[in-house]
Amino acid sequence: MALFSRKPKELDATFPQLTLQQGVKMRQVCADVLTSMGYGVEIAADHVLLSDGRIYGLETVARTLPDAPEREWKPMLEDYFARMTAKPAGSIIDAMPIEALLAGTRAKIIDPGMISQEQAELHYNYAQWVGGLPLLMAYDGDETVNYLRDEHVQRAGEDRAWDGARANLLAEGTSTPQQATDGDGGSFLGIMSESEFQATWLAFPAELLEKLELTAGPLGVCITVPAATALNLHIINDDTGIADLLFMAKVTGAQHDGMPHPLSPHVYWWNGGQIQPITGIVDGELAMMLPDELEHLATR
Repeated sequence: MALFSRKPKELDATFPQLTLQQGVKMRQVCADVLTSMGYGVEIAADHVLLSDGRIYGLETVARTLPDAPEREWKPMLEDYFARMTAKPAGSIIDAMPIEALLAGTRAKIIDPGMISQEQAELHYNYAQWVGGLPLLMAYDGDETVNYLRDEHVQRAGEDRAWDGARANLLAEGTSTPQQATDGDGGSFLGIMSESEFQATWLAFPAELLEKLELTAGPLGVCITVPAATALNLHIINDDTGIADLLFMAKVTGAQHDGMPHPLSPHVYWWNGGQIQPITGIVDGELAMMLPDELEHLATR
């Protein structure tokens, strides 16, 4: 008797509880529902952005839909978004007392595809940019992450809000790094966490090193943030060579392609000043673009 097994269905890259086909359908139905409600909408892998600046994550939706027949998805999503958009823009944080809002707010690097410079100027003019990645403030609620808009920040005072968001992130801490190596001699430290704020430590490299009890060398460190929950770093030392950077870039690319909440495939460099990318896209491929200070690494 011959035995046959079905080829496993390809899973959605962001929400593995869905198949690839289900993920495509979920996002399309979300777009259709919100458009029919009169909103302009941009659909990303893990969220929807409305024309009025509101952002809704799709994680709750992705967890709920697989338990229902697909013919029921549209009415379910109509009910869900009717309830969500019936709340004031910004949901619970609009009426929240300032002290409570600041107590639950942390700095957060978000997907650069999630917000354009134009959108930032409309709703998030307080945003900062870290190596080209947008850094916002986010209230971490029980079910959703609510991004502070300009009116929320103005109520608290921008300097005070940023001070609190930074302090809350640092107080949360970071997971323990694990050494990663390959056969060509490349190595880096990888940090994986359940927190969607893990990658935001890219914005605070000095504090990250202090928290990990590490010391940067004369040429600083390389850092990658493939996804919200992941951060990789390599302290540049006398043994650092191109194998380290290539290995770091290779693993980061795989993580960026395969993990939920992807952020960036690029390698960033910090040496006490501004964070800067040292990779770029050339002919559709990631390529090293080393600054003068690091050019000698290409010969090692």
